[in-house]
Amino acid sequence: MAEKLHTVYKAISLEEMERVLGYCKEHTLKNKGPFEIYSGAEDFQIMVIVNSGQESEPLEKFTPIGAFYCNYMGEGVISLEEEEANYDAMPSAQKHVQAIKQVIDILIEKAYPGAQLQFPI
Repeated sequence: MAEKLHTVYKAISLEEMERVLGYCKEHTLKNKGPFEIYSGAEDFQIMVIVNSGQESEPLEKFTPIGAFYCNYMGEGVISLEEEEANYDAMPSAQKHVQAIKQVIDILIEKAYPGAQLQFPI
């Protein structure tokens, strides 16, 4: 079994992190969005689970595609769990990591109050 490594994906300012997390908190499953938010050992350490599904579908139809972590590896750092580089991950697992990276990029670029974002999930 391959070991999962926690790797840095992006480093952003604390203001950007607050904005991204604010958007995710406003668009949780409860609010018909794709995100679930969990605090870590420290309140500022946050895990964001990204789910796939359509807004019109019932919550039971949403399925987790992956997660990203905010402030775990340092303030303003967005990190991911990825398989070891020498491990042949299933293509579907690699696609999930790519999808999570796309979601993060969209959030950083466009997640402002009032924005209605579409994610490739």
